[in-house]
Amino acid sequence: MGKGGGTPGSSPAVLPSLAAAATAHPLARASAQATSAHLGSCSVGTVGNRHLSFSSHRKLCMEVELVELPSVSTAGSAAQGPAKWPAKATEIARTVFSLTCHLAGALVSLPRQLLSACIFAVQKMALQKKRFLKVFLLLLPVALAGVYCGTSLPAWTMPAKGLREELPRVSAADLKTLRHSRALLAEQTQKVQLLLEEVAQLRAEIRSVKEAQKVNQAASEMALEVLVEMSDWALKSSGATIDAQRTSETYNCKENWGCRVLWFFCTANPPDTILQPDVSPGNCWPLQGHQGQVVIRLPARVHLTAVAVQHIAKEVSPSGTVISAPRDIAVFGVDADGEEETLLGTFTYDVAQELIQTFPLKNAPLPRAFSRIKLLVKSNWGNPAYTCIYRVQVHGKSKPESLD
Repeated sequence: MGKGGGTPGSSPAVLPSLAAAATAHPLARASAQATSAHLGSCSVGTVGNRHLSFSSHRKLCMEVELVELPSVSTAGSAAQGPAKWPAKATEIARTVFSLTCHLAGALVSLPRQLLSACIFAVQKMALQKKRFLKVFLLLLPVALAGVYCGTSLPAWTMPAKGLREELPRVSAADLKTLRHSRALLAEQTQKVQLLLEEVAQLRAEIRSVKEAQKVNQAASEMALEVLVEMSDWALKSSGATIDAQRTSETYNCKENWGCRVLWFFCTANPPDTILQPDVSPGNCWPLQGHQGQVVIRLPARVHLTAVAVQHIAKEVSPSGTVISAPRDIAVFGVDADGEEETLLGTFTYDVAQELIQTFPLKNAPLPRAFSRIKLLVKSNWGNPAYTCIYRVQVHGKSKPESLD
């Protein structure tokens, strides 16, 4: 390094070359001395001022070349006389000098350029390093995610891939099985539907049979009950009798002149005629007048339900009329001692209706059982002499207890 801190090899290398050129020719020597002096000043200036650039050195040397050569030539001509410098030697010297100046400027600016390039490179590298760090920090999560996905996706996709490969093989068999199962299911569904319909039909039939059985049972019970209730408790063959002390007198035909003539040939029927099922014309009990009563002893204590009265038709009557038939009737229940009587109902026998007319008693069957029944005839259909009763029937349910 020089005295002023310049670059080594800049001034010492140029000065010996100029000295050698000066010894070769007097004119060249003078020119070289002048050039060396100016170059030394350029070098000192370069060393003293570190801010000079390569273009500044080149410009300065070109000025030295253009200014000093004429002065050298003038000095030489003054010293040597009118000797002339060959044009070719001048051109060569100028070229050599120019190259020397360019070389010196390049050598002087080379360390500076290298240092600037190094600083610029370092700054550029620092800036790029920051940018790279930012980009690295941004790309690091993405890279980690990519690595994770790259390592995990195969594990995830392998079962799916295996399923995709196995699915076509399994799907055909399963599809066939499903179709077969569907067909079987449809067939079984139809069978079940048919069975349900049959079961519903059987239930309906069973229900109808049960209802029919209930109806039949109810009818049987009703028929039995009717049969029991409609059984005649006023039959002489069953034990029924007439209470003569409480019964009206039998019609006496001696009061009639026609009957007096035939008195030896015919007699009136007794009251128990009404307790027998024979209702042939004329086989009746005639009570005296258009009013009277008859008391019947029943074979058992009976909860009375109805009383029936029977007469013959007009067409078969011996007299050709039915005016002797009873009309308004009252029925009483009588206790065993005969002291208390209970009215069970009042009725009207209509000769224009059926021959046997049944009259239900009120509140039947009666909660109280009777062993006697009283039939009170209040009027008949127009015969003032007598009233004919063909048959009386008593219906009800017996009470299982003995008579007094």
